[in-house]
Amino acid sequence: MTLLYIFCFTACMVSISAAPQITVSAEVGSTIVLPCEWRDLPIKTPHVTWYISLYLVFERQGKKSRQGEGYEGRVDVPEDELRNGNCSLVLKNVSLTDDGLYKSFMMEYVERTNSERIKEIYRVTLSVSLQISAAVGSTVVLPCEWRDLSIKTPHVKWYNGSEIVFERQGKETHQGKAYEGRVDVPEDELLKGNCSLVLKNFSVTDAAVYTSSMLMNDTENLILVQRVKLSVNDKPETQSDKKSDSS
Repeated sequence: MTLLYIFCFTACMVSISAAPQITVSAEVGSTIVLPCEWRDLPIKTPHVTWYISLYLVFERQGKKSRQGEGYEGRVDVPEDELRNGNCSLVLKNVSLTDDGLYKSFMMEYVERTNSERIKEIYRVTLSVSLQISAAVGSTVVLPCEWRDLSIKTPHVKWYNGSEIVFERQGKETHQGKAYEGRVDVPEDELLKGNCSLVLKNFSVTDAAVYTSSMLMNDTENLILVQRVKLSVNDKPETQSDKKSDSS
């Protein structure tokens, strides 16, 4: 029964291609709303489901609701909003692992065949990052934590898009061309699980989205650890700042 449902669910996803698709950005720890609108209001008790890949995120039909594994206590489609055609998913305490493509579906009862039809409503790509700003010329630390301390010699890589920024495995390091002499992940810190990147002499051209990944020695797979959006702090200096500097 489960396999049959998954097959039907997958087939329905493929057959419906007109669902609106948008991208939403969120910061780690924030609350985000993944938009969804259901216009066919004659349904007395709307039955909505949200999925990421084939994994359930949230389901509601009337007062009955179900939260997917890993989303317990963090997701909801409020019942009163759903009755008004708003099937948007509220996601609290966003984490990096929430990053991905979310799809919402409405279950429609077909009286003629006495069965339910799955209709895809929305596709939302959620891009999660930690947001940090820095002043030009300053030293900034891009946070990163690796909890699997069983790896004797961690192999970390930092990227700006597809461009390598910094790489360390034990004492061996490599710095990207545009970052030479300015970046480091200290070896002693990395052995403790701290894979944070130290970036010196921050410039306007350094503003970008950075990702850190850990290379697994046994599988040679890169595991995403952190995504950081680094921007320029162009906040003008206030009078109070000037007074504190002169005192």
